[in-house]
Formats: sequence, structure tokens, C-alpha cells
Amino acid sequence: MRKEIKPHSTKPVDFERFWSKTKEELLALPLSIEQEPTGTEKQGCALTNLSFLSLGNQRIQGYLLQWQDSQPRPLIIHAHGYMSQTEVRWDWAMQGFNIVGVDIRGFGRSRSAVPEHSKWGYVLTGIQSPEQSVLRGAVCDYIQAVRVAQEICSGQISYQVLQGSSFAGGLALMAEYVVQAADLLVVGVPTFGWAEGRKFFAQSGSGQEINRFLKTHPEYEEDTMLVLRYFDSVNFASRITCPTLVGVGVVDPVVPAYTVYAIANHLSGPHEIMEFPVSHTDLPEEQHWKKFEEYWIELTLQGLPNNFGETKHKTY
Repeated sequence: MRKEIKPHSTKPVDFERFWSKTKEELLALPLSIEQEPTGTEKQGCALTNLSFLSLGNQRIQGYLLQWQDSQPRPLIIHAHGYMSQTEVRWDWAMQGFNIVGVDIRGFGRSRSAVPEHSKWGYVLTGIQSPEQSVLRGAVCDYIQAVRVAQEICSGQISYQVLQGSSFAGGLALMAEYVVQAADLLVVGVPTFGWAEGRKFFAQSGSGQEINRFLKTHPEYEEDTMLVLRYFDSVNFASRITCPTLVGVGVVDPVVPAYTVYAIANHLSGPHEIMEFPVSHTDLPEEQHWKKFEEYWIELTLQGLPNNFGETKHKTY
């Protein structure tokens, strides 16, 4: 595996301005948080259904697991994989965390926020321009989840983790670029990295959807790739200065390892990479990913060691 891979940035000239304007648009929106207690509680931790406004005045759905005391606790914000929805993580909460999970627009309980996907696939919805792209809204949904979590848990946050795998990993990284909110960023096989490389290596998932579209419509390739560069995780990574844990699967048909290393090698802050045999497969080696979750939970509970990031790469 070429761990040193570091493609040149393809950042559009107005990249920073685009995301600055997007942030301004979001901050101008009222969060309009709605909370619906479910009546479900475990050991003093209660489950609440959430909704809030995001880009385009779309109402986005999520959940909150919050301990019913005033004790400061780690706060975890997370989302879900592509074509999936958020799982309520009682297992994390029972370790002493407050949790906010979000269903990104077009998925799960937020499905109605994107009533019609492109026939070529979700990722190509609104591909005509970066302003119209569904990915802009998806990143904003994660950002708004961070803001909602901070408001609800204000005064009770001892440590803040932005977490995600695959689709959510890419969104978490982009959201961190915009809001600079994480004490620890945890991204397992983050997607959307190295848009040009994905054309060659991705065999499934959103990368395959893009390739299928471009094969049928090669006349749109230049314009499509330009739009995707506004959401290329590599172009966000150099502004990520918080401690970051990255997980990569050597064999992954959805998020190829080359694209993950392309992201990780542009990170500016202290970071560690955990390499596993596979990801996005049904193979028994997937069980090794338990070590990834165990490690970031340990870091959250015990704090980062002074030498975090000195050993950049660990293979399992």
C-alpha cells in the first residue's frame, strides 16, 4: 500500500469563499430545534427525537441520548453511511457520553428533505452546480447537528467528538473544516477524497454512480468533476488542525485505500492512521474494526496521550 500518496490539491479558486458564504447562510438560519421525548430511558439516560432547520429551510431529523444530570460529559456527534440511516447508539451512551445522531437529508427520517434523487444516484442530485449539489446540503446537515448538540448540551460538554464512517466520515471532516468544533475528529474510511482517483479505484457506492453517469455522458465530465472538487475531502484536510484518528481498509471496493491516504496525508494537525485488512465487505476480517472503535472511545474517556500522532501508522 502506497501510504505516502499525496495528490496535488484540485481546490477551486473560490473554494474558501464558497464555504464561507455557506457558513454565513447557515448561521443566519434559526435552528428551530424541536424535541420530542420518547419515554425511553436507561440508567438515567433518556432518548429524545430531534428535528431542526438546515440549508434551504429543510427540516432535518435526528436523535439525542442525554444523561439526566448536570455532569459535564463527552459529546459525540455522528451520522451514517451512504444509503443508510442513523442507529441509536445506546452502547456509546452507556459509557458516559451524550450523543447526537443525524439522518442526513434524503435518508432515514430526513428522506423528505430530498424528495427526488437524480436517476443516476443520490450523489449526482443537483450536480449542475456546487450551490445546488445535494452534498452541500448534506455537509450543512452535519454542521447543524453540531450546533444543535452544542446548544442543547451547553455547559455540560467536557470533550467534543465528531465521528463518522464512510459517507459520514467525509461529512464529519468537511463539517470540521467549516466549524472547527472537534476536540477529536474520528473518521473511518472517509469518502469523497481525491475525486480524480475515485474514478479509477471505486468499484461500488457513490463512486460507481459517478463513473456510470460519466461513462454515459462524457460530455459532462469537466463540469461534473469541477462541482465534485468543492466536496473533495482532500481539499478540506489541510485546514484540519484538531487531533484526528483515521481508519483505512486495504481492500475496499467503495472507499479505496488510496483515497483515504490522500486525505490523511493532507491533514495539518496531529493524526494517527489505523490500517485494517478490509472495509465495506462481508469478510470475517471486518471484526478487526472493533479495535478502531475501542481506541477512539478510550481516547475520549482518558484523553489523548502527549505523544498522540507521533506513531502515524498502525496496522492490524
